[in-house]
Amino acid sequence: MKQTMKQIEEQNRNQNSKLNPRLNQKLEAVNQVYEMIDDIYDSYAGSFGITDAELWVLYALFEHNGDYLQTDICRQWYYSLQTIHTTIKNMEKKGFITLICQPGNKKNKYIHLTEAGEKIMEEIAVPLTEAEKEAFSALTQEEQDLLLPLLQKHANALKAAVEKIHRPKDAH
Repeated sequence: MKQTMKQIEEQNRNQNSKLNPRLNQKLEAVNQVYEMIDDIYDSYAGSFGITDAELWVLYALFEHNGDYLQTDICRQWYYSLQTIHTTIKNMEKKGFITLICQPGNKKNKYIHLTEAGEKIMEEIAVPLTEAEKEAFSALTQEEQDLLLPLLQKHANALKAAVEKIHRPKDAH
């Protein structure tokens, strides 16, 4: 009986999974750590009555006030344009930001903090970055130097592997 490539790949996946249960345990632990970190930020944002997307916009503006376009945030923070558009509109309604059109292009808008936005950023983003620095300092210099390249390598490999998965065209 002739096997298709898809059947062979499935068989290999099943064998790899059965032969290496420790790998499955490691992957589960890695995903739990990612979720724990996500929950830390989500809970932090929620304690101030803002969404995690609003937190990341404030965080981005902490260093780049006025230098960020909505599209920059989408690209650099891996948010959809729709999510950032909705987040920006909500932040504008709350009086945290104003949008300034890019010269010669009314679609691209720079995001600027208002006085109220700067106040909320000082309340939220500044203590958060200090907490992150404190947590990062718990790592040795060698661990700090290894962490980002390892996370990037894992994220890039995961993206490539997931992109290989056949999915229905309409699924998102």
